[in-house]
Amino acid sequence: MAKKITIFFVFILAALAMFLAGYLISKKSLTGGQNQQALINNSLVSRFEESPEKHVSPIGLFALSQDRATFPTLSADGKEIFYYNPDSGEIRSVSTQNMAGGSTLAAKIQPGARQISWASNKTLVATYSNNSIFYDLNSNSSKKLDSKIKNPVLSRAGDKLAYNYFDTETGEGSISIADPTAEIFKTLLSTRFENWQISWLNSDVLFLVTRPALGNSVFSLFTLDTTTKALHGVLDSKNNLEVVWSPSGQKIVYSYSIGPAQESGLYFMDLANREEVGLNATLNASKCTWSIDDKTIYCAGKDSFVVLDTSLASPIPENIPNVPKENLDSSATATNLLLTSAEDYLVFRNSQNGKLYGLNLNR
Repeated sequence: MAKKITIFFVFILAALAMFLAGYLISKKSLTGGQNQQALINNSLVSRFEESPEKHVSPIGLFALSQDRATFPTLSADGKEIFYYNPDSGEIRSVSTQNMAGGSTLAAKIQPGARQISWASNKTLVATYSNNSIFYDLNSNSSKKLDSKIKNPVLSRAGDKLAYNYFDTETGEGSISIADPTAEIFKTLLSTRFENWQISWLNSDVLFLVTRPALGNSVFSLFTLDTTTKALHGVLDSKNNLEVVWSPSGQKIVYSYSIGPAQESGLYFMDLANREEVGLNATLNASKCTWSIDDKTIYCAGKDSFVVLDTSLASPIPENIPNVPKENLDSSATATNLLLTSAEDYLVFRNSQNGKLYGLNLNR
């Protein structure tokens, strides 16, 4: 009897051992499969997970566009530079985070615009030979404005439109403001001048430049308060006057010509004291742009790019540092200057080939 009990326990132990061995083998196999799957999954994540882009900053002077570029502007967030191709009507953008990455198509409007007024809310007004058109790039819509509306400009926010409403048959007109599509308007100033140059100084004040008589090059500068309708003279009877306002709207850099040589001298004025300060430079203000610090200006001269500090008692133009010598000559054809928001690049249009260029200011 004892022998039978012993055989029974041996049999039970053998069976239990076989069961445990099978369990351990299956668990090892399962664990190995899970580990293998985990490795596969990690591999897929590594393969398809987007890695941060690394861009190499271009050195010296480089092309930003391969096509004609007009009316360049910096987006409200500073991340893009927009420009317009008058041949195709394309509006293209260049990323300020990847200046050497080329341009991308942002929108397409009617070609042949003579002027573009940009707003920060992705709206614009394009002026053509016979009319102007308001475009809303958000809704992909447009509206043709009345043909009597001359020189329309959008406010920076895009909520207002300023223009000269002028009837060529009667020779009478008015400076007015309206909603962006010019449906509801307000007359500010009656005028007999058709060719006012109009811009927004801030959300409530316009600045106006006009020539007082036909057949000459004498200009005057005014500010016009859109709330009170008060008109104030700033500069009077200047030959070939060109003006660039500072970011704060309280200072101007301007140029005008004196004497038979007709060379333009560059000047500075703080509107707080209205004192004219000579900047010791023979430059056109249209080839200058302000720094965000409201005191420094960058300009393109005949043979170099220069920087001036208007806060000094006697400002003197100095060559922008770190500009390679072989790039200095490009200053002669540089127009439409603007700085990126980080002020690490100077952007301009080449007046000869019509293309847009960038100049690295840090190297």
